[in-house]
Order: sequence, then C-alpha cells, then structure tokens
Amino acid sequence: MKYLRVFLILPLLFLFSCGKDIPEEDVFDNPLDEEEVTYETPALTFYPVDISIDLGSSQAVDVFVLGIENLAGSYVKLSYDKSKLSVLSLNVGDFFSDAVQAPVFIAENDAENGIVEINTSFLGNDSVSVSGTGSLASIVFQSTTDGESSLLFDPDCEFVDPNDTAIEIKGFGVGVVNAQ
Repeated sequence: MKYLRVFLILPLLFLFSCGKDIPEEDVFDNPLDEEEVTYETPALTFYPVDISIDLGSSQAVDVFVLGIENLAGSYVKLSYDKSKLSVLSLNVGDFFSDAVQAPVFIAENDAENGIVEINTSFLGNDSVSVSGTGSLASIVFQSTTDGESSLLFDPDCEFVDPNDTAIEIKGFGVGVVNAQ
C-alpha cells in the first residue's frame, strides 16, 4: 500500500512540475542571424550589439561580417566616443580560422580621434577566400566615464574578393556601450 501511494504521487508531481509557460517575446533575435537583421547582406555588425558594463570595467566586442561570399580582404573603419571609452586590445577574429593560410591582420587604434582601423587580407596568388558569417576582429573596450557610446562603422569600409574586386557592403549595424 505504501508503494502504491508513491507510484501515484510521483507521476502527479512530475506532471505539475512541467507546466512552465512559454514566453510571449521573440527569443530568436540573434543579431548575427541574417534573417533577423533589418539590413541587407553582406554587412558589418557588432556582437554583442548592446552592452551594459560597470564604470572602469572592460568588454570584448566582435566585429562581424554577415553573409559574405569569397572575402579575400577587408578594410574596416569604426568610431567610438573617446571621452567614454578606451581601446585595450585589438585581435584577429576566428572567421579566417578554417582558411588554408592565416591572413595578414593589421589593426590600429587612433585614441586621439576615437577611430579604429582594421585591415585583413590573404597574400599570394592562391586565391584564398572565406565565405559565410564570422568575426573579423575582437576589440576590448574599457569604460572611462559613465554614459552611452555608439560604435559606428564608417562608409569607407571595404570588402574585396581574390581578384581585388570590391564587394558591396549593403548594411551596417550599430553597437552601443552603456557604462554605469
């Protein structure tokens, strides 16, 4: 009799414990999903798009390319609010990790003007290129004062294929760093 009660109670507990409601909001809003962005691809964006950090702390922000075909080189120029953020480091992203050769990666931070320039390319005549979506670079920002700083791509950004033919960049995402 004792075991019969346990066998009756356990299924009821299990049944009622699995009754969690599904949230109403759209949980599939990944800014790196080509179907979720509001601009055309190929495009440049930041990830994460919206960052909240404590004053004085740092956060990595990736520069992502979305929906590219045959990318052999890129020039990315972006700006940030130099009165609110400083750049601690600039590193190559993992978008090129599956390529036959490692790309040339040159990144410069003009802290005086709040501008970052990133150049990537493959050398040689092997026609090396990558396609898809991935991180071109990772930038670590540190907040210096509280407030909001936008991360903006410059329209001079450029993508090229292995023949050095320009690939049109059809969309630019905007990043926001909010320090409190």
